[in-house]
Amino acid sequence: MESRIWPGLIAILFGSLFLFVIIVPLIAANYRRFGRLSPGRIFTWAAFTVYGFALMSYTMLPLPTPGSYECVAPRLAPGASVADIAEFDTSSARALLTNPAVLQIAFNVLLFLPLGFFTRLLWGRGVLATTLIGLGISLAIETSQLTGLWGIYPCAYRLFDVDDIIVNTGGALVGAVLASLLRLRTVAPRGDLGPRPVTFGRRLLGMLADLVVVGFVAAVAEVCRNLVLAAAPGYDPAVGAPAASPYLGWGAAIAVQLLLVVCIGRTAGDLIVNVKYEPGSVPAPIARPLRFLGGIGGYLALTAPPLVAAGLSWVSALFALALLVWVIATPDRSGLAGRLSGQRVIDAFRGETGQPTTR
Repeated sequence: MESRIWPGLIAILFGSLFLFVIIVPLIAANYRRFGRLSPGRIFTWAAFTVYGFALMSYTMLPLPTPGSYECVAPRLAPGASVADIAEFDTSSARALLTNPAVLQIAFNVLLFLPLGFFTRLLWGRGVLATTLIGLGISLAIETSQLTGLWGIYPCAYRLFDVDDIIVNTGGALVGAVLASLLRLRTVAPRGDLGPRPVTFGRRLLGMLADLVVVGFVAAVAEVCRNLVLAAAPGYDPAVGAPAASPYLGWGAAIAVQLLLVVCIGRTAGDLIVNVKYEPGSVPAPIARPLRFLGGIGGYLALTAPPLVAAGLSWVSALFALALLVWVIATPDRSGLAGRLSGQRVIDAFRGETGQPTTR
């Protein structure tokens, strides 16, 4: 039982971490393709991400330590798995349901069924193409096992079985057929819908996206710093890099967001949720810096390292709360940034044409 549980836990952990990395691009893609955040599609991608890591975990893990395994000879004759069923109790229906060989075949079908389902649902591939994709992925997995992860191990530490390829491909076929039986609801192209009102949820998501981008930029700045230090003459890895500078990530985050606002009038969060600020009576060279200070710029200014060191981090939290209240209080959701800059937040979509797409 433990051999089944641990790969599943690994899939959930690493699938969740990977999903956190791709969730921002997924949100941006949804707003540009559908004109809104499609919760169903985001959920489907989340499920597919976790499933992908589950497939890898159950077929490749655990990796054995050197000397702790025996080489496994491949089974190249089709039908050996069916013969395995007769080696266990087959005297009744109940016995068949608990037969280890039957359960192994059923498990392989269920393991690849989501692959066919997701391939049809997310990419719209036909049943034949989806089945061939399942065949290719199954063949790649079995070949990796046969070659000891392509030479990492001197021999196969897991069984290469032709029957597994056949059963796995059948699982992908079943998943494709099940997906084709669903009535997928069509979504009108964004150009047919026209611009939409900007909701509080959309603005809130944009603010959260700004914070995620700030953290990402700060982390990248620190990594780049360490790479530069490691490449410098006289660097001693035994000593290690100096402690991280509290100003580096903070300054890089401010610079990136300010550059975006000054150049194109939108923060990273605005770009992700696809909103922009409509020019008002205040000239753009003045309005854009004011718009920055009334949003992520003001928040970052209040998270300056000296203020944090002085125990005033609560000030930035209070400012963030005020920004949320201001967005709620303004009917057009322009918030403090809009009031300071004299601008109004609007949907940034520009009309497109095309055929309806399916979710």
